[in-house]
Amino acid sequence: MLELRHTPALNHFKDLIGQTNHYLITILIGLEGVRSGIVTKGESFNVTWQPKSIEDSAKRSRRFARNSALSWAVDSLDTYIGFLGKKPFCISDSSFLKEIEVRSVYRKFNAAVKSLNFQTDFPISLIHLGIQWRNNLVHFHAENELDHEYATFLRNTDKKDIQERFRGLDSSLMLDNFKNNYSPTLKEVAAIIQSIHFVVVEMDKELVKSYSATDYCKRIIKENKQELAIMMKVNSDLQERKLIRFFLSKGFSMIENGQPNQKNIITIEEIKKTYTQHAV
Repeated sequence: MLELRHTPALNHFKDLIGQTNHYLITILIGLEGVRSGIVTKGESFNVTWQPKSIEDSAKRSRRFARNSALSWAVDSLDTYIGFLGKKPFCISDSSFLKEIEVRSVYRKFNAAVKSLNFQTDFPISLIHLGIQWRNNLVHFHAENELDHEYATFLRNTDKKDIQERFRGLDSSLMLDNFKNNYSPTLKEVAAIIQSIHFVVVEMDKELVKSYSATDYCKRIIKENKQELAIMMKVNSDLQERKLIRFFLSKGFSMIENGQPNQKNIITIEEIKKTYTQHAV
């Protein structure tokens, strides 16, 4: 049996955000090696690199890496929400669909939070801070401010809870850094990335709860008639393996136990039957 556990949008999101923290840390470790003189340009690296001050160059490059990681994480969030309006998995909330057509990730994220009835909490507030921070860093003349609701939440949340969850993060200092147009620290970027990942996964869980595996299967068949037609022509054993592999790529997971009549569960036999009924 197959269970619908996540949207295809989550696959795209994870492909993008992946190991962003790990990559950022790796870059920063390398730059520390450059700053200290342990790392130098190898002869096989055929580029011109003659900084006036290696230490200053490493410092600016660290800032660039942190800014880039923040921008990448916010863009990953933007991509996830955008994919929720793409077929075959498509949200039925018309007002939400209209909002995610706009370019503003701020409006898209607000629309998603509102549609799922999520309440403001620390991770959501951190994400809003990350969105405005990223906009100010990327757009030269931008002077975006954080909404009072989220700034208040960040300042008033118990500091001990914050530090335990986000490895010593100081949210008040973080807000000051944002207001002073400083680049975020490694700890601040990591906290925003962690929050984006957490909230997106929670959103995705809520979205699939209300989604029928059978209805989704019909949409998949409608959007992939030619590819599925080829699969249905092979022998039964190979056909089943191909179908399973295909539907796993669409957000389903294999399960051994479950009630076939549950809303988010479908059997291979039901998929074949649905194909016969809707592929024409």
